[in-house]
Amino acid sequence: MAHDENTPPPAPDGLGERGLRLWTDTLADLEMDPDELLLLEEACRLADELDEMGVLLANSAMLSKGSRGQPVANPLIREIRGHRLALSRVLRQLGATRPGEEDQERLTPSQRGRKAAIARHHGARSLAPVRPMWPNQGDAS
Repeated sequence: MAHDENTPPPAPDGLGERGLRLWTDTLADLEMDPDELLLLEEACRLADELDEMGVLLANSAMLSKGSRGQPVANPLIREIRGHRLALSRVLRQLGATRPGEEDQERLTPSQRGRKAAIARHHGARSLAPVRPMWPNQGDAS
């Protein structure tokens, strides 16, 4: 079935509630190329897997026995952390912004940290825009 340019593509089969919401909310705001749609599908599947692992972790112990009987963290904790990192990276590749950031104001992690430290030390009145350390930092062409 062909799509016109005003109709977003249908969600991939097999998405769960969170993945489907991510798909529809993202495409309600953005138009995407086919390669971006692949990334979005990956993000949706990661979000669904995170939900599934969260349910599994909630229904199991946080500690389990290691190879020598010692208490160790449930392996799902590491998997969840890895999935969160992967989801964050995929969303960043798609160009998703953090709440409060405009397209022109995408900050690096160190710029966000600097901004937070200045706000803690000097209060909210000091939250002037953070200058990039290097000229043309945002102009990756």
